[in-house]
Amino acid sequence: MNDHKLAMQETGFWGRAAAGALICARSTSRLLIAHRAEGTLQAGTWGTWGGAVDAGETAVETVARELHEEAGFEGDFDAHPLMVFEHDTGFTYSNFLVVVKDEFDPVLNWETQNFGWFTYGDWPDPLHFGLDQLLNHEPSLSEIRTLLKLG
Repeated sequence: MNDHKLAMQETGFWGRAAAGALICARSTSRLLIAHRAEGTLQAGTWGTWGGAVDAGETAVETVARELHEEAGFEGDFDAHPLMVFEHDTGFTYSNFLVVVKDEFDPVLNWETQNFGWFTYGDWPDPLHFGLDQLLNHEPSLSEIRTLLKLG
């Protein structure tokens, strides 16, 4: 049994640690959010782009890999750390705001059924519990507003 499957049995999450991101287009200040597909945890909710940290990866390397796998994104980006979710089972999820130059149309894999570019504060519904926590974490929101130059 692979390590991620074993962790699912022990923690209820795919992996012992994961990382993901909201994507922001510098040119529009809009945020790209994934709409989770059937077969994923909390299917039908809107969440970050991300997944389990593989052995030997940093959280930022995981984000880069997941953006490629889930959105087909291969360009340059700046990653800004936000809230780290910590579950009592020991599972952690490192959130980032990834800033790219321009909006793009993601090439979706099986994990995402749709996507949207959203203006700050105009969030889709229903939110994945992790994104909901992130968007209610004032230090992360302050960082996002600063990076989006919203004051």
